[in-house]
Amino acid sequence: MYTIAPVNPKRDIRTAEYTDLAGVDFSQEAANVDSRHSPYCLNMISDNGKNPVKRTGWQTQLKLGGSVHNLWFCKLGGKSYCIVHAGTRLYTLSRTDGSYTATLIRTNVADKKGCGFFFREGEKDGFYILTGGEYLVFDGKTCREVRDAAYVPTTIIARSPSGGGEAYEDINLLSGRMRELFTGDDKAKVYQLGHTDIETVNKVEKLLEDGSTQTLTADVDYTVDAVCGRVTFTAAHKTPVEGQDNIYITYTKSFRGYGEKIAKATQFCTYGVGGSNRVFLTGNPDFAAYDFWSDVYRPSYFPDLNYAIIGNADTAVMGYLKIGGQVAVVKESTGQDTAIFIRSGTQDSSGNALFTAKEGIVGIGAVSKNAFAVLGDDPLFFSTQGVYAVSPSNLSYERVTRSRSRYIDSALRTEPHPENAVACIWNGCYLLAVNGNVYLLDGRKKNKNGTDSDYSYECWFWDNVPASCLAADFNGRLWFGTADGRVCSFKTEAEGIKRFSDDGAPIRAVWSTPFTDDGLTHRFKTLQKKGCLALLAPYSRSSCTVYYLDDSGRRTLAREGRMDISSFFEEIDFTRISFDASEGPREVHFNRRHRRYRRLQLIFENNTADEGFGIYKIVKTFEAGNYSKNRR
Repeated sequence: MYTIAPVNPKRDIRTAEYTDLAGVDFSQEAANVDSRHSPYCLNMISDNGKNPVKRTGWQTQLKLGGSVHNLWFCKLGGKSYCIVHAGTRLYTLSRTDGSYTATLIRTNVADKKGCGFFFREGEKDGFYILTGGEYLVFDGKTCREVRDAAYVPTTIIARSPSGGGEAYEDINLLSGRMRELFTGDDKAKVYQLGHTDIETVNKVEKLLEDGSTQTLTADVDYTVDAVCGRVTFTAAHKTPVEGQDNIYITYTKSFRGYGEKIAKATQFCTYGVGGSNRVFLTGNPDFAAYDFWSDVYRPSYFPDLNYAIIGNADTAVMGYLKIGGQVAVVKESTGQDTAIFIRSGTQDSSGNALFTAKEGIVGIGAVSKNAFAVLGDDPLFFSTQGVYAVSPSNLSYERVTRSRSRYIDSALRTEPHPENAVACIWNGCYLLAVNGNVYLLDGRKKNKNGTDSDYSYECWFWDNVPASCLAADFNGRLWFGTADGRVCSFKTEAEGIKRFSDDGAPIRAVWSTPFTDDGLTHRFKTLQKKGCLALLAPYSRSSCTVYYLDDSGRRTLAREGRMDISSFFEEIDFTRISFDASEGPREVHFNRRHRRYRRLQLIFENNTADEGFGIYKIVKTFEAGNYSKNRR
């Protein structure tokens, strides 16, 4: 809000107030930004009262070998875990006596960015990890290949010793192990499997008359011809119950490239009919337009026929966004092909799940695979044009995407290597990190652009956050990893005034007004010595430097001042002690006259370690002077 009121009509002295201050606006020239927003706002964020305050700093907790690709927080058996993928290793982090240590849980994994998710299979909790080269599961103690204990499908039932039978379950992409059920007779000793050139027969069982099974012994009860895919018994085994299968043969037959279809995936979504009971995977560079889905409630079973080619086979699927009972499958943008498909799940008359993907919108697609997140109920992704949402209210219409980042789009479009951007949800905000910068979309504040589904979020901009991945823990603390192997966390209120530094270094926080002519484009103005101030947030340690920037390009230092609150409950620097114990907002008066300007910008800055900073209101008093003219 920006209001101007006359003070002394005889001299045409007026007072202007900036209130209801908000975030950054990079979308237009500084002279055109509205009074609430700042054309240059750095390392600030909205407090609970919607006022701009300095962000907290971060600190390095430990350093690992290799780039930190992923950080995950999960709960298994009621216990919380932090899992880190750094370089070619996986670790869990634990805290003892205020410091963090890393415990190695897996070596020789792919040195790539992947994904992870929690899933319960049967009675077992597991955190499933895709590294871009392996599909692993961590149970709180060990981290192993999912294929080692993958579900073994029964592929054929009611098979006679010579062949035939009824197809029952599909082959598991994760493992070549499968089981076939035969109905034996009193003559046949040779049983033909459904595949030749098998690797091994893992197990042979026989049904007994009492309904139990007996495991037979290789080279005693039977022999195997792996090339021909045959099992020869020393005796015939007639079924004890007419028409019922009584010989169960489990064997392994590897299919080239099957396991890699899943192991090289890097994006996931849990979805299904009647709940999130299946896992959908994509991101395999060898099958860029494909996605694969698991059997119901079985992340260790990916039937080989459970896949789809989404749209044009030449464009990659980038990620998923859940929208109520549907999933948006977002592809990379070509400007010509459909970039968003809407997946739905139904059941056929036999109760089998059917998944379809219908075309959504041509044009806007994703540029990063690691910047998908849902803010509240708003599904967001990062494109070359900015941060977009797939609007749930428009699924039945042609246009289904909405820009949510118009205040920062111009800056986002200039960031190099946008494919490396990463994102997460933290404290009601969508955070997008790229090239050491962080762009925040504040989910607590929306600005309508038109219809109810067409709005932009308030935005903020941070620098000096070299994040290669982002994550928030269960206590609301924000973490990030770096390309040089550091694991870092942002500080919290509990750390007092020391929270305002990045590994001990100062955080430069800035909020500036627009470059305004105060509604008097045609007249010169003079800023008065009296009646100019900023109302600042109270901190035990704080300071503010005020600059003027006018239309001639002059940057003038107007005021430097400390606004500390004396408190025996905070660390006190006796060289700057204040006996003002009031905890209300602080005032800083910038009583330096500034003559003959057409347009003026006020810049408020704090660049000192271990100091808080926030701004509530700005008041300036000026005198309107002569008509302006060209300066020659």
